[in-house]
Amino acid sequence: MMNPVNRVFPLTITTLSPLHIDSGTRMAGDVDFYSDGDTTYVLNSDVALDLVARRWEETQLPYDQILSKWQADLDTDAQKIERFDQGLRKRIAQFEANTPRDPHKRNQMIQHFREERAQVKERRRLLEERRASPPDQPVDEGLPPELLNSSGFSDLLVTKLITLDDLRGRAALDDRPLVRYVIAGRPKVAHSQAEIYEQIKDVADRPYIPGSSLKGALRSALAWAYAKDLAPQFFQNLSREGQKAADNKIEAELFYGKDGPGPRRVGNAVLRDVLRGLHVGDSTPSAGGLELLNVQIYPKGSPVAVEAIPANTQLRATLQIERYMFESAIARQVLTFDPWQQRLAPETLAASCRQRAAALIAGDREFYTSQAAEVARFYKELDDQLAGLGPRSFLLPVGWGAGWRSKTLNDRLRADDQREQEFVEVVKRYNLRKNRAKSDRFSPGDLFPATRKLIYQGNRPHRPLGWLMVEIGEEKL
Repeated sequence: MMNPVNRVFPLTITTLSPLHIDSGTRMAGDVDFYSDGDTTYVLNSDVALDLVARRWEETQLPYDQILSKWQADLDTDAQKIERFDQGLRKRIAQFEANTPRDPHKRNQMIQHFREERAQVKERRRLLEERRASPPDQPVDEGLPPELLNSSGFSDLLVTKLITLDDLRGRAALDDRPLVRYVIAGRPKVAHSQAEIYEQIKDVADRPYIPGSSLKGALRSALAWAYAKDLAPQFFQNLSREGQKAADNKIEAELFYGKDGPGPRRVGNAVLRDVLRGLHVGDSTPSAGGLELLNVQIYPKGSPVAVEAIPANTQLRATLQIERYMFESAIARQVLTFDPWQQRLAPETLAASCRQRAAALIAGDREFYTSQAAEVARFYKELDDQLAGLGPRSFLLPVGWGAGWRSKTLNDRLRADDQREQEFVEVVKRYNLRKNRAKSDRFSPGDLFPATRKLIYQGNRPHRPLGWLMVEIGEEKL
């Protein structure tokens, strides 16, 4: 009797280079984050505004207290004037009792006393003006001017109602933290113009790898591994199928099950796809936090700041492979997926991914050898690691920045002269160079893609993004 339970395997995932899985959100400098030195604080903007408003309110007094303070200030100033006047009278009396014989000195002192009397008179006049103009009763405008006139966190700092010590000390308001989390590093561009590509995270702001990203990378590796066996006609007329449907014939031939001997036919493409039986769960969240990287288009491009899970971070996930679609006699009457049950077995799956990784590594190693020595050195180390892996381990490029080559059939589309010419037409028709003039000039044998996304250290290219090592563990029974 068939075992209906899915086959379940634990996955151990180690980042070999920083990994960015884009959330689709762009965080704005001075609003969503603030950089202090080489540390970037990701802010809860609502808390920052509420904290400033709360502190502003605490500085505002009721009108009766404002009047009391006004009257107290007047009384204090009146006492100061009176004490000064008494002191002046005392000095004048002493002068009159012992007038200097020197007429020049005597006249100087008389002039000085006259000026001081005038000062007393003027101070009393100003005091009476103030007494005649008590403060107006404040009008509640709803928001403090410090907030109304602020356009970012830097402006709030100027008010001194919020300070850098609030960031460094992780201030909170009603148990709501001002700082969501802290990242090492800062964007390369000017703070007010900076933005950060946000890493996908869970509700507790802990980064993780979505199962959909892992499965998508596995699908790309499997497509490349088995596309070599496709007949030439599946690579024809790609430029005439429409951009969204260009690869439909290839996808169907690679992944769709064949009709079984039973009378029922399945038209739904999702149900026909063998990889509906491959399930990859989201990884465990990373406890190690994030780093902020400056990524540039190599060889020429502007810097982009991205959050990333650092290299040498280990995460865990689960791989499940359905039994029913392969082993049920009823299911096989409708669709058959031979030889995919063997292709999805852990050792075979890992071998396919290793083959794909080897081709990608070889291509990028050749690309960088004469141009970026540090990046070429990384690919040499990656190649050495790949050679030493066991039968259930493999390397996998995942996420933003892993590159067009890792997400497509790449060289399979250019395997012979006929495919090369078709690929040229695809580049031109779908403007794959992102510049119409460059796409139109694309010719057989031209380099594609001509650029890569790389992490930079200072002004030097340092590492690619998104390389993982994955180990498939023993089946859970």
